Amino acid sequence: RTGVLIPIPQYPLYSAAILEMGGAQINYYLDEDNCWALDVNELRRAVTEARKFCNPKVLCVINPGNPTGQVQSRQCIEEVIHFAYEEKLFLLSDEVYQDNVYSEDCKFHSFKKIMYEMG
Repeated sequence: RTGVLIPIPQYPLYSAAILEMGGAQINYYLDEDNCWALDVNELRRAVTEARKFCNPKVLCVINPGNPTGQVQSRQCIEEVIHFAYEEKLFLLSDEVYQDNVYSEDCKFHSFKKIMYEMG
């Protein structure tokens, strides 16, 4: 089965769609103690565990996060792009909430733009 990595917590649309399409949901957990940050080591753990029961093919990232509001840093985004490339994962970046950044300390960075800049 095709595996899809999704963040936990997440908006339930993703888990429902994966189930409906017969895919395998692969959970990766956001770091609550670090403002719900995405950690590439957690992605590695999730992919390694998932290979026991499915074929991971898609990495879904929600930026800014829903329901957490976490805005990914440029460095984090670059690390995620490298990880997806190394693991041959299709990177699905949900950026629908990009206008919902309310902290002056946060700046929205688009996965598409950063990937383009990385070449």
